[in-house]
Amino acid sequence: MATDVEKVKYASPDGSKTWEYLTILTCSLMASSMGFVIGWNSPSIVILMDKESPIPVTASSISTLVASVAIGNTVAPLINIFVADKIGRKNTVLLSALPLLVSWSLITIATSIWELYVARFLAGIALGLFICVVPIYIGEVSSTDTRGAANSLLGVTYNMGILVTFIAAPQFTLSCMAGILLVASIGFVISFWFMPESPYFLVMRNRMDQAEEVLEKLRGKTNVSDEMQTIVTTLSKKGEEIVKSGTLKDIFTSRGNFRAFLIIMLFTVTHNFGGFFAIIIYGQLIFKSASNLMTDYTMNVIIGVTQVISSLVTIFLVDRLGRKPLVVVSGAIAAICNLVIGVFFYAKEYMNLNVETFSLAPFIASILLVFTFTCGLVCLQIILMSEIFAAEIKAIATCLVGVLSGVLATVGLKLYIWVAISLGYGHSLPFLAYFVVVAACTVTIYYITPETRGKTFIEIQRKLNKG
Repeated sequence: MATDVEKVKYASPDGSKTWEYLTILTCSLMASSMGFVIGWNSPSIVILMDKESPIPVTASSISTLVASVAIGNTVAPLINIFVADKIGRKNTVLLSALPLLVSWSLITIATSIWELYVARFLAGIALGLFICVVPIYIGEVSSTDTRGAANSLLGVTYNMGILVTFIAAPQFTLSCMAGILLVASIGFVISFWFMPESPYFLVMRNRMDQAEEVLEKLRGKTNVSDEMQTIVTTLSKKGEEIVKSGTLKDIFTSRGNFRAFLIIMLFTVTHNFGGFFAIIIYGQLIFKSASNLMTDYTMNVIIGVTQVISSLVTIFLVDRLGRKPLVVVSGAIAAICNLVIGVFFYAKEYMNLNVETFSLAPFIASILLVFTFTCGLVCLQIILMSEIFAAEIKAIATCLVGVLSGVLATVGLKLYIWVAISLGYGHSLPFLAYFVVVAACTVTIYYITPETRGKTFIEIQRKLNKG
């Protein structure tokens, strides 16, 4: 129990969320360092494909370089299976930084495309580890009323990392920029080093006194017995014993677990086959085919600013409107935007119509698509991953999602170029397919996802299992 000194330290009967907010903030800074990984792609591809490129490349090698991150992201969850419930959530987040720091260090001295392959593969591992564990960590250190906003903040800082890279990378050499990102990432890791472990993990390890101390620190008060009891109940099986880590079988043999897994996977499908990543990664190629309204640099910055603004909007909406309304609005607008882009290119590529008058349409639709995806389908997946997976399967389920997400990302990134360029079908066919995928997934997600706003983990599990 708390000592007299601690009682003086946490004197407010209502508590203080200073440490809770500080923990969320430093975790969010780590998220921005992962944003650097994604943001590096677009401006660096332009530099590498330039005539004065410091490293000789081909179109094929560039495609492989982009896919290297996705491949690393596929491998990472397999590592996470063995560490998230063994060394803890906090230490797994710190572990994710190790391959990232090695990656930036390698890029600073790279002289061949193979060194870049290895560096980006390691960056993908870092990203995959982080994405797997951070929703769990944030969900377990946050109180019920801040959980949604906390996960939304991760989206903001992640997208700020992308924007910073979009703006700064073209101004420096590849080596210099990697050095800057390395120093920034080291700073974020140091700040997170002093944050507490998840109280849920400590209870899972029967370290009750430490769990209580962490809760007192996070909530800023000594009387946390009610929340401790809630954690124990959440992690208990029939109120008898603390549940140990689940297995892959547990995901598919329980109605609630499988439903939660299906919901998250539907979000993942929309990300990789809904136009979002196509625009983020291949926007330059797409807009060159549409018009010459602006430079590649300007387009990237606008995309980055759009992502940051939309993720900021999410913070104010997600705990006011709820999850399901955001799914409907985001999915509906994204589907329409894909349809607009697809119809534009179909008229240009297959009907040979003069579409110059409407050349702004695909650009505006793309900006709107990125905006709605970021504040809806992307951020909501992060939030729901921290909310709907039962405690015993969180680690294994997020790992499986990570593996499948990496596979889908690799396929999606390669498939777009293969269909649009190699087979010569143009940009219309992929975007018309994206329209169908987003529309179908949005409807399905809406009907099978329970509203989680303001609900405890126990209440959410009851809803998932009831249907």
